[in-house]
Amino acid sequence: MRPVATEQDALRYPLNNLLATPAQVRLLRVLTTQVAGPITAADAAKRALLTEAGARRALQRLSETGVVRIVGGGHAQQFGMRETELLTDHLTALFRGEHDRYQVLMRALREAVEGLPDVRLAWIEELPIDLGDPLHIGVLADPASIDWLGQEVRRRITSIEEKFELTIEIHALTRADMPEREWASTVVLCGVAPTVEADEPSQLTLHSDRDRRALLMTEAIRELLNENPSLTKRAVRHLEHLLEEDQGSAEGDLREWHSILSTYSHHRLVKFLMSDSPRAERLRQSSPFFAVLTPEERDEVLAHLKGSE
Repeated sequence: MRPVATEQDALRYPLNNLLATPAQVRLLRVLTTQVAGPITAADAAKRALLTEAGARRALQRLSETGVVRIVGGGHAQQFGMRETELLTDHLTALFRGEHDRYQVLMRALREAVEGLPDVRLAWIEELPIDLGDPLHIGVLADPASIDWLGQEVRRRITSIEEKFELTIEIHALTRADMPEREWASTVVLCGVAPTVEADEPSQLTLHSDRDRRALLMTEAIRELLNENPSLTKRAVRHLEHLLEEDQGSAEGDLREWHSILSTYSHHRLVKFLMSDSPRAERLRQSSPFFAVLTPEERDEVLAHLKGSE
């Protein structure tokens, strides 16, 4: 016999409805941390990696809670967080905490592999999709170091597994065993990715025309900023996480970027990004924006670069 379920009222427990489905959670994440105001269902669907029809249905359900508001109608209809709703700030903090947790994990993994001289390259091989799935990390080393290196990395990550309740699988590989993958979208923990396409921004500094490529990438970033000024806030948070630790010779430029993004108006920022001043040309080489782009935004930047070749 089934146990009797006691229903909970929507007034006292609104999160039951707000966070009822993965689609609604994805859309709330977009509305609270990725955009600065209302957006269309099509834009929300693209950012949340949902179908437009599915996103529209989920947004309608969210609007019924009173936390999400509808602006306009017809094809111009948009959805955004209701600023006067008390839960809005708490939901924003919740999703920022989610982001911060991931950044803490990535920093811990980097620390685990960066201090090992025999590690040529370490990267995230595969991220877990479901709870309980393992996180796979690839490590490149010389054949003579493979056995002990895998054991040493395993020893170093044990505490990380315990802290995050996460299973981590280590794949120690030689260069001959290296898999083919899209390195531009791969999270590299340490080292330099070996073989990438010449038009990938992560390797712009390896080419003689790196200044021109940096300018082209910044040009694409500028268009994204005009469409979504909240990209600046994402970059500031990313810089703050980086600056929590010693960044060596890169720290000066990172602090300069943090000052610029924290104090410049939107108009002043986009003008500076495309400036031909020596300072702007220097800082374009360490731009924090590409690291915080969504997969769709990154594709737009790469397409712009490829189209300008």
